[in-house]
Amino acid sequence: MKCHFHPRTKATAICSACGLSLCRQCQVEDGGHIYCDNCYAAGETEHENAEAVHAQETLESEDLIDLELMDMLDTDDDDGLF
Repeated sequence: MKCHFHPRTKATAICSACGLSLCRQCQVEDGGHIYCDNCYAAGETEHENAEAVHAQETLESEDLIDLELMDMLDTDDDDGLF
């Protein structure tokens, strides 16, 4: 198999995002995965996407905890704090 960007050079890896064949010169390694320059520059890395998903899940979890705490603190005998 030949490199997508260098057709005379043997490919040594496949981009984890787009699946293009890559020679050593075209590879970017990040988080144990290999990407082409285009996918890496565009942020199409599984590593970055996983971090973004994890950050969103964390925010959602924190919001749910805040709502549950407010529910626990809201009693019939208070003056309407929440």
